[in-house]
Formats: sequence, structure tokens, C-alpha cells
Amino acid sequence: MTKRIEFVLAATAFALSQGCVTTGVSAPRTLQGIEDRAKLPMPAAPTARDESAWPPGLQPGSALSSDDAASLAIWNNKQLQADLATIGVARADLIDAGLLRNPRLDMLMPVGSKPFELLLNYPIEVFWQRRRRVVMATQAYEQLGTSLIQNGLNTVRDARLAHADLVLAKERLRIAKESLSLRSRIAELTDARLRAGDISELDAMAAKSERAAALEQLARLHEDVQVANERLRFAIGLARDGGAAILAVRADAVQITPPIPVSDLLDHAMGARADLKAAEIGINTAMNRAKWEHSRRFQLVSGQLSSKGIGTNGILTGPGLSLELPIFNRNQGLIARADADVEVAARQYQALKQRVAFEVQEARALLVQAHAGLEKLNQEVLPAFRRTADLAEQQYKNGDVAYLFVLEQSRGSIDAQLRLADAEAAVRRGIAQLERSVGSK
Repeated sequence: MTKRIEFVLAATAFALSQGCVTTGVSAPRTLQGIEDRAKLPMPAAPTARDESAWPPGLQPGSALSSDDAASLAIWNNKQLQADLATIGVARADLIDAGLLRNPRLDMLMPVGSKPFELLLNYPIEVFWQRRRRVVMATQAYEQLGTSLIQNGLNTVRDARLAHADLVLAKERLRIAKESLSLRSRIAELTDARLRAGDISELDAMAAKSERAAALEQLARLHEDVQVANERLRFAIGLARDGGAAILAVRADAVQITPPIPVSDLLDHAMGARADLKAAEIGINTAMNRAKWEHSRRFQLVSGQLSSKGIGTNGILTGPGLSLELPIFNRNQGLIARADADVEVAARQYQALKQRVAFEVQEARALLVQAHAGLEKLNQEVLPAFRRTADLAEQQYKNGDVAYLFVLEQSRGSIDAQLRLADAEAAVRRGIAQLERSVGSK
């Protein structure tokens, strides 16, 4: 009898000690994963502060490059910080999965001839279920941490796109001011010619109409700058700082490089995309959940230690076993659900691979298209307009044409500058999209 009591007590002590064992899993390297892929410095940990944090080397009022905007975004974007905070929830689930159920003590007091009785129950099914439960929770923890890396890259992409939009809006505004100045001079010259009787009133009205259109466009582009500025402030987490002050931005140099073969991009994306890695972990998580649910056919198996007063013989103590018989409920529903989740996770992984391939190929095609447009403008369109403007100015110096003719030829050059600004912005957007699609800078 003594040996049996010692065995039950030893098993209980072992179970209690196992409940205190840590999982041994470190926090997922989400921040480091974002930093490695984006090639940008990350803060030591996300904060819940309202004030903005500035990465090293940046300070308020600095002219922001695309990289600067991306750095500010991963330091200050509140949605990204909210996403990263969910790691704490997964960590709590992991801790809970490693905990053991408390032993249950039932005590019946002696009343009349009824003897004193003490019953200690401890669920022992946890010994074969806990390991699977911990593995499942660990993988879910790692899956979330890995998937959040893609959230960081999405934040970087959004900041780069917003930066490109503000650069474009400011450039279009600058060109619009030049266009208004040019059309104002044309309108003044046409007025002078109208007074001299050289042209009809219809010709003069056409020049005034163009000037009025340029004024309207200038006012609209001012609003475009304000909108683009607010979008960038939101993307980099500065929406509440500085009111509506226009951020200073500087355009990154645009270089036309030969396109990387799509096969190389796809290979890189399949190995680098964090959401794909998270989906792979998700399949293993679903499989371990299925194993855990299968192990729960016996949902209540308890070891018992019973002590009862027996007349003058004192208290007798002995071990026992309590078992829920799986006659009607053998956990069939949750087992079927877990098995179905495995298939769902596998199919979602295949669907995600297909989407990744589409995103990479689409982003590359758009970037190639933007490169081609920019190259054509630089090599053919802009030189032709510059040549035309130079010839018109030379003819004016020779006295062959009036100055109005020179101004009219300059309008084409201004329109070409607008097209150039749009083409450069398209390249910047294409690069941002492609980097996000392949999963790294």
C-alpha cells in the first residue's frame, strides 16, 4: 500500500513540475525579418506612444527620400504596431498550452456514522496530449510572427508609393506653374497683336482660354499636393504631427536597368515571401491540431488517491482511476473539423503560391512597361521637343519668326516634361510593387 501511495504522489509531483516547464521557444524574429528584407533599420520594439519616433539620421524637416519614408513608416505606422502587438496574444496562447490542469480535491466530512473521506483527482490524459498541444501552439505562434513580416513589407510598399505620389504631385505643380507663365506671355502677345489688328478676336480668345485652363489646372494640382501629402503622412505615421504642413521630399534617381528574368524573380519570391513561409507553417499547425484532436478520444482520464476513515482501523488510502467511457462522444466532430482544416491549409497554400506568381509577373510586366515608356521619352520624345525649341529660338534670333512662335513651340516641351514626370513615377511605383511581390528589397 505504501508503494502505491508513493507512486501516486510521485506522479502528481512530476505532473506539477511539468506544468511549470517553459516551452523554450523564443519570440519570433518578426522585426529582424522585416529589417533583413527591407534593408531598413527597425526600432527595438513597437511602442504605443502617440508621439512620432525618428530613425537614426532623420529629424523633422528633413527632405525625405523613398527609403526615409519607408523607415518612418515601420517606426511609426500605428496599424503595423497594432499588428505586431498581436504577437503577445499568440504568446499568451502558447503559455496557456503549456500549462497543466490543477488537481481536484474532494473532501466529505464525517456526519453521524458516515466516515471522513478524501479524494484527490489528477487528469493524466495531459501526459500524452500536452506535447501535441504545445507543438501546435508553438507553430501557430511562429506562423503569426512570420506572417507579420509580410505586413511590414506591405507597410514599406505603401510608404514608397505615397512618397512617389507626393514627388509626382509636386513636380506636376512645378511644371504647371511654368505652363501658366508661358500661356500668360502668349496671351499678352496675342492681345498686343489683336490691338495691332494682326489677328482676329477668335485667335486672341483661344490664347485666353488656354491661360484660364492653366489657372484651373494649377489650382487643382495644389489640391493634389495636399491630398498626396496627407496620404504620405498617414503611411509614415505622422498624420497627427505638424498639421497640414507639406512634407519636404526628394526624388530618387531613376535608372533604367535590364529586367531580371521572371524565372529568377519567381524562384526568389518562393523562397523569400514571408506569407508563403507562414502558410507552410500553417499546414504543419493544422496537422498537429488534427493529431491532438485524435488523441482526445479519451477526454477525461484521471488518477485518484482515496482516503477514507474505516471505523477503528483508522484511515485507509489507495489509488484509483476515473475514466470517461467514449461510447457516444469520441470527439468525432472536432476530429473531422481538424482533418478538414489540414486540407484547407494545403489548398490555401497552393492558392497563395499561384497568387505570388501572378503578383511577381504582373509587377515585373508593369515595371518593364514603365521602363520602356521612360526610355522612349528620354531617347526620342524629349530630344525632339528640345530640338524643335532650339530651332524656333534660332529662327527668332535670325528674325525669321516672331517670339510668339517660340513660345508656342515651348508648349510641347512642357507637355513632354509632364509625361516624363509621370513615367518616372511609374518606375518608382513599379519598383516598390516588385520588391513587395518578391518579398525583399
